Amino acid sequence: MVTIFLCDDNQQMLDNYSGLITKFASINQILITLSTFESGESLVFHLADSPNQADIIYLDILMGPLNGMVTAKKLRELGCNSEIIFLTTIEDYVFEAFEISPVQYLIKDSTSDERFEQILMRAISLAETKKTEMFVCESGSTCKVIPMKDISYLEIWKRVVMVHYRTTETFEYYGTMEQVVQQLREKDFIRVHRSYMVNLQYIVKFQPQSLLLKTGEMIPIGVTYLKLVKQAFSDYISRSNIYLSR
Repeated sequence: MVTIFLCDDNQQMLDNYSGLITKFASINQILITLSTFESGESLVFHLADSPNQADIIYLDILMGPLNGMVTAKKLRELGCNSEIIFLTTIEDYVFEAFEISPVQYLIKDSTSDERFEQILMRAISLAETKKTEMFVCESGSTCKVIPMKDISYLEIWKRVVMVHYRTTETFEYYGTMEQVVQQLREKDFIRVHRSYMVNLQYIVKFQPQSLLLKTGEMIPIGVTYLKLVKQAFSDYISRSNIYLSR
């Protein structure tokens, strides 16, 4: 089951995209639930207490008073890790969209049905992959299984590993940085400091000696790691395939 939310302040667009999503899900034999919202405010309110209800969110940008870009940022601040697909009639926001890590940035009325289907299926594939990737750690008799998509970063101090996830939650266990690096190899995590490992999808901005994460936290970045981290983040953005689609 794939949960999809569609947010647009134009009823005609809601009807149009609801029809396309339902049509292509049926053709590809994907079982979905689809909910629609007529404003960014109503979407944020609905997700306030449980930000990861949706696997995929289609989000119109030109809405008021809370436009789609601001809505997306608020959702990320809440800890929402849903796959976001922006819908708009103009290209002005495409570079700002990088901060949100969207699946795609679609130009309304210019995207073919075939391309729309491809993007939907790609988003579903990404969402399903996230569901199966888990980080397993143990402390005493407690075994914790955390979705990797929920982890923003890990920090290590004197062999105590602290996992930061879902914005405000943490879990501690005994381990080494080498073990963490091995466990997260090829999982879009990068070591940024001798004591920190960061999820690439949470990086918002590079500061001279730190990283700003989508959670609002600042993580120190070691001078010897800076070049490697920037390259890894650039590769991640390229793999994420964020560009305009018509």
